[in-house]
Amino acid sequence: MIKSPLPADLYLEGSDQHRGWFQSSLIPSVAMDKKAPYKQVLTHGFVVDGAGRKMSKSLGNVVKPQEIIDTNGADILRLWVASSSYNEDVRISKEIVDRLVDAYRKIRNTLRYLLGNLHGFDPDKDILEYEQLLNLIVGH
Repeated sequence: MIKSPLPADLYLEGSDQHRGWFQSSLIPSVAMDKKAPYKQVLTHGFVVDGAGRKMSKSLGNVVKPQEIIDTNGADILRLWVASSSYNEDVRISKEIVDRLVDAYRKIRNTLRYLLGNLHGFDPDKDILEYEQLLNLIVGH
């Protein structure tokens, strides 16, 4: 006899699926096994255009991830994903990508500046004990 892999640790559900797969697997499982077929459910939003509309070929508002990668690099797409909240619909548009490109440049340039200030730093000679550090007072 094959042991069932249920319950699954996690079901991923789009916000439109509360009457779909999520429920169509819940009802038979509860009827037959008296328990849910999963331990947790994560409901996520959808990727929509900058105006919040569903993407559609007929509307011409589809943003293709490969085009973002080809134009701006994969790090921009990664930054978009990392800065998005899956709890709600996630917007994407040329303007949003352009703002991310600008934010990415600022992050990259700040890190380059900070790393540049470490040039010549030798921890064996230059490190200070905590008590020797200057106290910085920010704001009043």
